[in-house]
Amino acid sequence: MKSSRLFNILLIIFFVIAISFPMITANMKNGMISVSENRILASFPSLMTVEGKLNLQFPKEFEIWLNDNMGFREKLVVANTKLQYEVFGQLTKKDTIIGKNEWLYYVNEDIIKDYQQLNLPSETQLIEWGNSLEKIDKFLENKGIPFIMMLNLDKKTIYPENYPDTILKVGDTSKTDMLINHIINQTDIDFFTPKEALLQAKSEVTVYSPRVDNAHWNKYGAFIGYLELMKHVQKYFPNVNILSFEDYNISTYENEIKVYNAISFKETDYGFNMKNESNSVQSVGLFNDISLINNNVSYRFDNNNKELPKALVIGDSYIYGLLIPELAESFSEFTFIHSDNIDKLEGLVSLTNPDIVIFENVERMFDHTMNIHMNSKEKYTDYEVYSNLPSKGESSMYLDHFSNESVQEQGVLQIDKTKEVVSLNGWALDGINNSTADSMYLHVGDKYYPAIYGTPHEGVSTYFQNSELLNSGFSFTVNAQDLIEAGEFSFIIISQDKSYQYSPVEYKVETK
Repeated sequence: MKSSRLFNILLIIFFVIAISFPMITANMKNGMISVSENRILASFPSLMTVEGKLNLQFPKEFEIWLNDNMGFREKLVVANTKLQYEVFGQLTKKDTIIGKNEWLYYVNEDIIKDYQQLNLPSETQLIEWGNSLEKIDKFLENKGIPFIMMLNLDKKTIYPENYPDTILKVGDTSKTDMLINHIINQTDIDFFTPKEALLQAKSEVTVYSPRVDNAHWNKYGAFIGYLELMKHVQKYFPNVNILSFEDYNISTYENEIKVYNAISFKETDYGFNMKNESNSVQSVGLFNDISLINNNVSYRFDNNNKELPKALVIGDSYIYGLLIPELAESFSEFTFIHSDNIDKLEGLVSLTNPDIVIFENVERMFDHTMNIHMNSKEKYTDYEVYSNLPSKGESSMYLDHFSNESVQEQGVLQIDKTKEVVSLNGWALDGINNSTADSMYLHVGDKYYPAIYGTPHEGVSTYFQNSELLNSGFSFTVNAQDLIEAGEFSFIIISQDKSYQYSPVEYKVETK
């Protein structure tokens, strides 16, 4: 009887220790990084919100924190990764599958459907995509700026032979096939894909990373893509600087990655070392005052050869991962902005004044990028279209912020001489109609910058007690030197029905 009671007590003690052990040994420091997963672990949640109210999400946030920080989690992650790989031939990394010859492929639900050819676009969707791209093309054509679109391919498209046999294709046509066919045959866009060049080259060299990178081409494949792109650029600028394989010392080396610090994958990779000294210099600070998504991969380079054209490239990791140095050598001014900012293209063109605009996107991200562009607030309309409209009354507007600082005095702005770019944010209305306006422009010297107009501004709708005035916010991104040299600028508001414009609102520029 006593032994049974003792056993029960010991069992209870063991149970309490077992359920308490993860908490007792848990990591209590915020900002810790998981070595195996290469990410910041969840921080311990607060019982109160920043407004001083009870945090109703505390139980959920606590569970996330505990799952991330419980004792011995790192060792358990490594052990589970090894077990899944050795026993089942799988990886616990959710965005990666193992194909034949141990090729690793980036996956999610949509990418698998892409491969299976199960998510084909409708004719309506193709037309919408084409019209959205032609809107850019026509806008730039009116400015005399060539527009090139480059569609890059997923690893599964160039190396389908190593994809798992368990994932089967349905039909003979993919979403990308339909997209390419539509743009080539139904639009006037200068469009291309480096698919054929990559397929031809892969018989002699490896053009995508087999294992170290689950999603991208390697340096060799990237350089082939660069050469294909520059063929199109050369049609407009015959003297553009195009690098060749002869400009590099090319070597091979062994590259390695460890998945969750547990399973090692190796491959032979290519090193490209430029023989001559670079002619380009990176400019820093240009994007500090610009609200951009993925601003950390924005780049600006200036080349010693000022006879070369200036390029604005809107692209993704297929460019910024491996091709920034090559493009910097090819243009007198080279600006790269992540494609998640394609909804700001009109303003970026006004800011950078390029000779050519290049839009690059990888096939798996095309839907996402087009959704961003089709929801853009930009009008793609030059002020020249409205310049002869009659002028009526005084403008109803207010400049709230200047480069993220509150504006102290309306009508005057003090600009730091060291600034390269400034941002202007505020609100504007079509006062006569008591409504939001159609569009807005900033007149600086002989230039007219278009606004991103129509963003939510709750202060306006609340102050005027009119919910229809919510989307009255505006923003401009302007070259600081343009403002300083002009010494003044003005805001011009176009009425909602586009039948008149308001008298310009003048501002003086002072330097400090």
